[in-house]
Amino acid sequence: MAIEVEREELSIAAAELSKALPDVVVTDSVVPEAYLWPKEELAHVGHDEYAGDDEIPVIDLGGLNGDLDETRRREICDRIRVALGSWGFFQVVNHGVDLALVERVQAISKKFFELPIETKELIDCTFEEDRLLGYGFSVANKDRTSRRNWSEGLFVDSPHVAGYSSTFWPEDHDIQTEFSEAMEEYIGAVGEFAIRLFRLILSSLGVDYPATESERFLPKEPALIRLNHYPPCPDPSLTTGLVPHYDGNLMTILHQGDVGGLQVMKDDQWHPVRPHPGAFAINGGNMLQAISNNLCKSALHKAVVNKDEDRYSLAYFVQAPNWDQVAPLPELVDAEHPAKYHPFTWKEYFEAVLASQVEKQRFTNELEHFEVK
Repeated sequence: MAIEVEREELSIAAAELSKALPDVVVTDSVVPEAYLWPKEELAHVGHDEYAGDDEIPVIDLGGLNGDLDETRRREICDRIRVALGSWGFFQVVNHGVDLALVERVQAISKKFFELPIETKELIDCTFEEDRLLGYGFSVANKDRTSRRNWSEGLFVDSPHVAGYSSTFWPEDHDIQTEFSEAMEEYIGAVGEFAIRLFRLILSSLGVDYPATESERFLPKEPALIRLNHYPPCPDPSLTTGLVPHYDGNLMTILHQGDVGGLQVMKDDQWHPVRPHPGAFAINGGNMLQAISNNLCKSALHKAVVNKDEDRYSLAYFVQAPNWDQVAPLPELVDAEHPAKYHPFTWKEYFEAVLASQVEKQRFTNELEHFEVK
C-alpha cells in the first residue's frame, strides 16, 4: 500500500512540476525560487566549456551493419569495454541510424514543444506500471515538490504514439501522421541499433552466445523514449536542466542535438560532453552495471542550461530484457571475481526507487540496495 501511495504522490508531483516553466520563460527575467538549487548540485563548468574534456571516448562503428573483419570488431569491442569501465559513457558515430530520420524526429519534437502549455498538459506525466508516460518531469529529490528542473519533456512509447498525436493536434491530421510515423520509425531504427550495440557490449566483456539464445538478451518492449526541451535561462548558474542521476535501465541512447548541456561525472568531476554531428551518446545504466558484475559503470550524469539557446534532445531508454532475475552473468563470476550483487527482479529494483524518493540524498544509487556485503 505504501508503494502505491508513493507512486501516486510522484505522479502528482510530476504533473505539478510541468506547469510553471513555460510561463516563467515567457514572463520573468530572473530565476524564480522554485528553480533555485543548492550550489553543490549545480554545474562547475559551463554547457560549452569543452577544453581538456575531449578524452571522452568517441567510437566509430563504421561497418557494424555489414561484415566487420575480426580485427576491426575486436578493436571496437576493446574501446567499448574501456569506455564503459572507466566512464560508463561514450559516443558513437557511423552507427547506421539514418540521420535524416533523426532530423525529422527533432523537427517534430520542436513542433510539440511549441504548442501552448494548455495543450501539452492534456496528457499529464503519470506512472503506468513501471514507467513514466506523458508530459513533464519527475524530480528525484527529497524537495521535489518545491524545486524544479529548468526543462520540459514528453515520455512516450509505441502503444501511446497515435493517441498522443491525436490529442495534441486533434484537427491537424497531417501533423498527427508526421508525428506518429516519425516516432514509430525512430523507435524501430534505434531499437535495432540497440540490439546490435548490446551484443557488441557483451562481446567486449567476453560473453558470446549462440544465435539461438539471443532472444533472452533482447531489450524489453515496448521501448520508452523522452523528448527533451531546455529553454534559455536568465541565469544558468542558479538552476539545473536535469538533476544528477543514474539511469535504472540497461543503457540510454541519446541524440543531444548541436547545443551542449549533457555532463558526465568521472573521478569526482563533471565533464561536459561535446556534441558531435550525427553522434549518439551512450550511457550505461544500473542494470548493465549489475549484469556485468561492475565491469561496466552506471554513469552519473545531468543536464545544464544556457542563457541564449534552446536545447533539444532525444533519449531512448534500452530496458533490461524480461529476465526472471537480474544478476551478474555467470560467465563473469568466478572464485577471483565473486558476484557483486544478489539476484533481484526489476519490480524489486523499481520499488526500491519509489521507496527512496522522499528520503533520497544527492547522488545516491538504488543499486546499492542489492550489493553483496
